[in-house]
Amino acid sequence: MRYILGLLCLLMVQDLMAQNCYQQPPIQSQSWPCWWNKGWATTIFSGPLTSQTSSKIIRRHDFGKSGIIALAISKEIATYLNNRLGFELESVAVQHFGHQKHFEGAPIAIIARWKCFPWYKTLPTTLAIGDGISIATRKPKLEVKRRGKHDSDKTLNYVMAEATFSLPCYPQWAFVLRYHHRSGMFGTFHGIHDASTVLAAGVKYWF
Repeated sequence: MRYILGLLCLLMVQDLMAQNCYQQPPIQSQSWPCWWNKGWATTIFSGPLTSQTSSKIIRRHDFGKSGIIALAISKEIATYLNNRLGFELESVAVQHFGHQKHFEGAPIAIIARWKCFPWYKTLPTTLAIGDGISIATRKPKLEVKRRGKHDSDKTLNYVMAEATFSLPCYPQWAFVLRYHHRSGMFGTFHGIHDASTVLAAGVKYWF
């Protein structure tokens, strides 16, 4: 939580330096048909998976044994601060491959996205963080192998972070870097603290 609060404070400070970002009317002021038709996005991403504890990934990772390919669909539900900050609902479908081949879904996640950076006109950029529920069709093999069958479960907390980068001439398309993480939310889910992490890349399209 302290990292999220720190990130929000940082974004607020840089907002004072970025006053020329593209703006559009806040989504809550639109009529219902217009609101429903706008603010949708789809994202395809893929990357290697590790069951290493998140804080140790940089020093001692074990990527390469398994990976995912995923499809996410999201809908912006509200914007604030003159469209600089948006909130979205997202659903994700994930297919694992490699040493584990189960299916995983995140049926609902709540996402906050910051859309205004000083370099917006040169390189449109957004930064998002979100939280939801991850449901696997079975206990993931790599989680069980590293932590034991009692420290893994089919249903865990889902955390995501995402950075998008677009070209000014094609703002509806974006290159995506994505953090996809399953954990027990500091023991809230079944006493589990950490489970698995994917560092992925992909493509997003807003329509």
